[in-house]
Amino acid sequence: MKKTAIVYQLLPAKPERDLFCEIIRILRKEFRASNFEPHLTLFVTTEKHKSPKKILQQFRSRPIRLNIRGVAFSAKFTKTLFVRFKSSPALKRLAMDLGRAAGISTKGPKDPHVSLVYQKIPSRVKKGLAKVIKLPFRSVRFDSIAAVRLTLPVRTGRNVTKWRTVAKRRLSG
Repeated sequence: MKKTAIVYQLLPAKPERDLFCEIIRILRKEFRASNFEPHLTLFVTTEKHKSPKKILQQFRSRPIRLNIRGVAFSAKFTKTLFVRFKSSPALKRLAMDLGRAAGISTKGPKDPHVSLVYQKIPSRVKKGLAKVIKLPFRSVRFDSIAAVRLTLPVRTGRNVTKWRTVAKRRLSG
C-alpha cells in the first residue's frame, strides 16, 4: 500500500557534499540509476503532522560532524551501496529535537548512512564497489536539513525521481 510521507534529511556540507554528488553521478551513469541529493535520513513522518516549512523555520541546531565507519551494501533498495556513519549523542539529540518539533517521537536513525546509488545491482558488484571506494576524509560535517515529500515504499528508481524537497534550512553555529 502506497502512502505519502515527509522524510527529514541531514545534508552534508561542502566539500564532502561535492564528492558525494560526483560519486552519485558516476554510479548513476554506470548503472542507469536515478539522481538524488546526498543525504542522511533522520526520520519519516506522515503529512498529517505540522507543516515542514514551519517546523524548519522554527528549528534551531548547530551543524554536526559524524565519523565514517566505512562503505557498505545491502539487498535493500534504499541501501544498495552507502557510506555508514558512527552515531553520536549530537545526532540523536538533533533527531529527537526535530522529531519533537514535528510532533513525533524518534530516537534518530538506527544505521546512519549516506546512500551512493539506488539500483538493483548484483551482490558481487556491490561488494567490489564497497571495497574500492575510499573516501579522502574520516568525518563529514552536516550543515543543512531538508524535508522531502515522497511516496512509500521506495522500491524503484522511478520512485526516487518523484521525490520533492518541500522545505530546507541551514543549521547555524
